[in-house]
Amino acid sequence: MPIIGSDENEFSEALANELIQRYKWESGMFYDSTYENEPSWLVSTSAFNRWFELIQENLELNLGRRLAHAAADSEELRLDLMARPTGFFKLNKKSILQINEDWRLRGLGSLKVPSKSSKLEKLDLEVHGRLQSSFSSGLANAAWEWAVKKRHRFRWEDGGRDIALVHLELDDIEIAKPKKINFEWFVDSHNDVEHIQKNPLSKPFELSFGGWELMGERHVMLYRDFILRLIENITTYASECSKPSINIDWSIFKLKENEMKVWDAIAKSSSELFREGEELFMVAEPENWVGATQAELAEHGLGSIFSSKGIDNNGGVELSFSRLFHPAIVTGVLMGCWSRSEGRNAKASWIENDGVRCLKISSKSEIAPS
Repeated sequence: MPIIGSDENEFSEALANELIQRYKWESGMFYDSTYENEPSWLVSTSAFNRWFELIQENLELNLGRRLAHAAADSEELRLDLMARPTGFFKLNKKSILQINEDWRLRGLGSLKVPSKSSKLEKLDLEVHGRLQSSFSSGLANAAWEWAVKKRHRFRWEDGGRDIALVHLELDDIEIAKPKKINFEWFVDSHNDVEHIQKNPLSKPFELSFGGWELMGERHVMLYRDFILRLIENITTYASECSKPSINIDWSIFKLKENEMKVWDAIAKSSSELFREGEELFMVAEPENWVGATQAELAEHGLGSIFSSKGIDNNGGVELSFSRLFHPAIVTGVLMGCWSRSEGRNAKASWIENDGVRCLKISSKSEIAPS
């Protein structure tokens, strides 16, 4: 019997045009043109779920609630910039339709709301095509609060295959609206990088529940704002955690001890995720890192390298970036790439040369000169 796979001709050209128009792809970053050019991470749902699982393992914490609240706050901030539907009738229904259209282009699934629910103090929502149920429930809570302009408490559970059940209860408590998170680790330069491959969003296969696949795997777009909130939420609870076993010098970023633990955990999880995937990665010369890393960075919206040079005779490199989604994720991915290419465990350090922040990766173990 022949193996039957999805036909490349089944991809949606209309969806591809929508995605490419919305997410501008520049120097390895996807910028959402509908949301003040917010950087977005293009990641498969299986990779994201495993990445989050690894973070919990590396910190020995249950982080479901931290994930839910990061998603809820990030989504609330995004929705505050979205124009509300107009008119006098069926505004809640119009709001949910508008949210589902936005979610469709982000690959987040779809929100199902029971009829005549706007006046209920308690109600259950469904997210079809969920990621983590905690993540999707946070999105759903923010969406419903935006639609009805009222605060709710929420909890969640799995409702079967790919469905999250979100239990909401009206709450009169006053909660300040989330604000944009500022960060001080800016690494971007003015050196643009040309992409080697064509746009990764050019051949999506649309799914019925409000998502899409690329190369046979479902993908989503996750905002950097969400990642920043997740890190901030986790950091609050990391004081009792042991330092993850990875050798990275973050000193130029002036992180506090708890932040350093969380960045270590994210980097280690990103590295482990890459190494579990068994992707082939080989670099013959130090300067080849610029092009070789595009499949792991640029094609996922994680940024790009514009220059690389050798720093020793054992594969050590110094990398300078055009754009960068987040240092912890990118450092982990690149340490995984280095280990795959060199066959040894890596160590990393961030340095600053003439105002430019660069990443050095080399062998974790000292190698005797031959």
